[in-house]
Amino acid sequence: MGPLFVIPLVIATAAQGGAPTYEQDIKPILARKCIVCHSSRKIDKIDVSGGLALDTYEAVLRGTKDHSVVAANKASESELVRRLTSTEDDRRMPQLDEPLGEAQRDIIRRWIDGGMPRGGRVETANPAMAAKRLEGRGGSLDVSIPVAPAGKTPDVMLIRIGPLPAVSALAIRPDGGLLAVGTDGRVVLWDLRDRRPAATIEVPGPVHALVFTRDGRRIVVGSGLPARSGSVRVYSVPDATLLQDFLGHTDSVYALALRKDGAQLASAGFDATVRLWNLTDGRPVGVYTGHSDFVYEVVYSPDGKTVLSASKDRSLKRFDGATLKGIRTYSDHESDVLSLALKPDGTAFVSAGEEPQLRWWKPDAEKPHRRISGHSGPVFSLAFSGDGKTLISASGDKTIRVWDGTTGALRRSLAGPTEWQYACALSFDGAIAAGSGWDGLVRVWDTESGKCRVTLAQTAAGWLSVTPSAELAASADLRPLIRWKSGGSAP
Repeated sequence: MGPLFVIPLVIATAAQGGAPTYEQDIKPILARKCIVCHSSRKIDKIDVSGGLALDTYEAVLRGTKDHSVVAANKASESELVRRLTSTEDDRRMPQLDEPLGEAQRDIIRRWIDGGMPRGGRVETANPAMAAKRLEGRGGSLDVSIPVAPAGKTPDVMLIRIGPLPAVSALAIRPDGGLLAVGTDGRVVLWDLRDRRPAATIEVPGPVHALVFTRDGRRIVVGSGLPARSGSVRVYSVPDATLLQDFLGHTDSVYALALRKDGAQLASAGFDATVRLWNLTDGRPVGVYTGHSDFVYEVVYSPDGKTVLSASKDRSLKRFDGATLKGIRTYSDHESDVLSLALKPDGTAFVSAGEEPQLRWWKPDAEKPHRRISGHSGPVFSLAFSGDGKTLISASGDKTIRVWDGTTGALRRSLAGPTEWQYACALSFDGAIAAGSGWDGLVRVWDTESGKCRVTLAQTAAGWLSVTPSAELAASADLRPLIRWKSGGSAP
């Protein structure tokens, strides 16, 4: 099940009596919830696709190798319709997600009963057509990005692709070359050198956690459908091939951590559990149930022997990674603990949450040894650099802040964000910082100078990246939608 795009124009056109076609009406509906699993690139992964692809007109007509799924002029006899309307949970599609609305199912029935015409492809060669396509997917608001071309008056780049989905998870590959960006149902791997997407991964539900392995060859994605299921999946990098799928969580997965030796994974989430997995053979190791509410963060100690977790129950817990027995509870917080980061050498960790103060702890202490103020809103994310010298934080006060990893002193607030910031990340060497949040934009900075390197945006229809000096890269669908305020011209 993919990202939940809004598609009112497509539905309205077909519902008004026009004959539905695959390209104009059916493919956008299937893309919303079905094509994430039933795509041509996953056709050989029978456990995912069932051998069925729906992303092209030919694929729908072809069905599986054993049987067709549509029968021209006979919607009631078509397996596709039967699966979309079944009342049996193990048969109804899409699985583990809400069923298609009756208006959408009616359009599919009418398309089949009308002989399944293909129709013309949606064109995006001019601004009017591109805007119409994006408007049907929620592109009704301008997104503005300030730029300052060399030798010219500062301008603002406007592009009608908003509202963008909030970005809720980030991870930078240890070598600094790739940035993983997680939104609702999707992870985009950005090549930071070329400032272009290298791959896209479709997953069930909103993405809340991302972590690269130390060698950068795999990425773990945590997501899920609230109150229904949690997803923990491992993909190869950069080709985004699914390698492992860990099943067990009964609610959204919110946090991930890799043991330093790379042999074990910890996941945690809204089912109030922390689950440990063997990355070598894919088997579950055990389940820690010491929290009484959502678990928002989890980290391994440097030696891998203990695990730290932070929860909505206002506590932090440390437990033995082998026996899963609790070792210590840290209970200084008076509200939800949303974020947690451990120094790489294990000498201290930092926690924050609904109370924006950063609490610095010694692992064996009963109370924090340092409390640092600065943020004026909830702190959703914390991360140390690989050497522990730099700490970064993302907050609902619309800031991304950089702190001294030893003294806790504030170094700087990074310029750019104007909305709540949900996620932040540092490269292993601390040279690159990234932040994102409610506005759907991802900003990448030089940590030391605080200067923005590039702003990234991704939508259902395309992508763009732009530097402060107006160096622009964008997919063909989005280029026609770009306008320049203050009289500038596109590069």
